[in-house]
Amino acid sequence: MPKVPEIRGCSQDLGWLEPYKLTYPIQYVSRDIIARVRPDHARPQLTVVDKPLFNGFKTVNLKERGGVKFESCLPPLELEVPHGEHAKVDASNMMFGMQTTVKRLNQTIKHLARWLPNTNARLFAIVKESDGIAANNTDLAALERSLRDKGILASVIQPVRPTDAFAQRYFSLSNVMYAARDDKTQWIVHIDDDTFFPSMWDVQEELKKHDHTKPLYLGGLSETWWAVNRYGLMGFGGAGLFLSVPMVAIMDEHTEACKDHLGTNAGDIAVMDCIYAHSTTKLTPIPSLHQLDVHGDLSGFFESGRDMLSLHHWKLGPPENTLILEIDKMHMVADICDSCFLQRWQFPDDLVLSNGFSIASYPQGSLTGKKPGVTGPLIDAVSKTEKINLLEMEATWRDETTNFLHSLAPTRTKMKLSDKIGYKLLDSMVVKGEEVGAPGQTVVRQVYVKRGSTEGGSGKDTVMVLNWRSGGVDPPSPKVKKMLERVRGRTPTEDGMGG
Repeated sequence: MPKVPEIRGCSQDLGWLEPYKLTYPIQYVSRDIIARVRPDHARPQLTVVDKPLFNGFKTVNLKERGGVKFESCLPPLELEVPHGEHAKVDASNMMFGMQTTVKRLNQTIKHLARWLPNTNARLFAIVKESDGIAANNTDLAALERSLRDKGILASVIQPVRPTDAFAQRYFSLSNVMYAARDDKTQWIVHIDDDTFFPSMWDVQEELKKHDHTKPLYLGGLSETWWAVNRYGLMGFGGAGLFLSVPMVAIMDEHTEACKDHLGTNAGDIAVMDCIYAHSTTKLTPIPSLHQLDVHGDLSGFFESGRDMLSLHHWKLGPPENTLILEIDKMHMVADICDSCFLQRWQFPDDLVLSNGFSIASYPQGSLTGKKPGVTGPLIDAVSKTEKINLLEMEATWRDETTNFLHSLAPTRTKMKLSDKIGYKLLDSMVVKGEEVGAPGQTVVRQVYVKRGSTEGGSGKDTVMVLNWRSGGVDPPSPKVKKMLERVRGRTPTEDGMGG
């Protein structure tokens, strides 16, 4: 393994840690990360890195005033990411619709603000005070202003009919958006108020694969086979339902039959019933749209490195879910590298970063994928040590694994807490580049923590800090340069550069 030169005699001001109520002294380590964009914009499920992430902990006591001095620290580490800062997206071809309550929409504005602003996509929200009580028009106007202040093209409205039940309000979103379409509109999308799209760039890239001029019904199945078996091959609403305009035209034509003669109180089922009753269109499943009908500890899901076009049910707390996730803080690193949210890197000391969720320490020598630069597992056929295949999702949830094979396979058995030590994201924030020796740059600081009292801990609270900043695009290899020159019709010179 190549030796990484260290910087001698560095210091850091750690006064910003005081609000976290850590038990001092703590074990502390940090690293500056430079996000380098890959020319091909690929996002591997796992990237193996030949340099260590950290060089050892320092015991820190904040009762000591002034900056904390370190004998040495590592220089910034460059990691490859698919994109730079939030890739600019023109999503004027999309309209999003949700129904919710005043309280829930107020709570979710900060989450919508992570993915929807300044994309030219429109949002229509049918809002009530509660299921049986109409919202005040003044409250709706205030919600609309709050959304528009965030750069979201929102229309917050009353139900089409005051007497509409839940499923009818859900269905009528298609009518509302269809009536508001313009010549740019291609896709009408139903979402829940806790549907989250990590990268609108990735959503647009997926939609390019589908012909919006035909009646299409795109969505994600539930992760649990029980729900699929009970409700059918339908798009589950929390994952997002993507309907082409010709598809919605058929639904709109049959509104009376579909909306007023429901056999369900679920909106996504009402949409499915209408499509199947009045067209030959069937669901086109998109596996990376996640309903997340999974209960218990979701660490294995968020640490899987899989593609995630949408996330749902992340708001749940105990007992439904053993984690309370602050998705806006988890996702903040996307300000630096967009699709790098939840991207994974494996380091030589069997440390794995799942960006924005956790840093996990695995038993020494237990991981596959030891060859630097290889984006996949290399099974050691000689070693008798049982290896952990990180391309298999760890089944940390409490349900039977066999119920999820159609959606989450391949999976592997949940590890003991004493074998895998997890440092979970506590907070993210934007800091001035001057604080980390990068003046003028935007830096996103992530704070990962392991409380000392939990199983597998060191006895002290442990803090790992990553300071992310942009590093631009990696230059293409000479081979790629020559190919690009040929495509552009230019003659390369002897050094491989354009003449």
